[in-house]
Amino acid sequence: MPEPDDELWTTPQVARYLQVSLKTVFNLRKRGLPFVQLGGAVRFVPQEIRDYLVTHRGLSMHRIRQAIRKGGVK
Repeated sequence: MPEPDDELWTTPQVARYLQVSLKTVFNLRKRGLPFVQLGGAVRFVPQEIRDYLVTHRGLSMHRIRQAIRKGGVK
């Protein structure tokens, strides 16, 4: 059985994880948030999202810790 981090996230899942709007996720993509495109679908690798947040700190560390404490995306 795959681990939760083995699954790719959708844009709404990333928005929930970061506790931001869908529009903010789209804007973060323009600023370099890593994603993969599978056909017409955009997906995100969970660890790449975490790594991006650590290196770019576009969101406050408080928001990041809060999201991680809640267990991320279900």
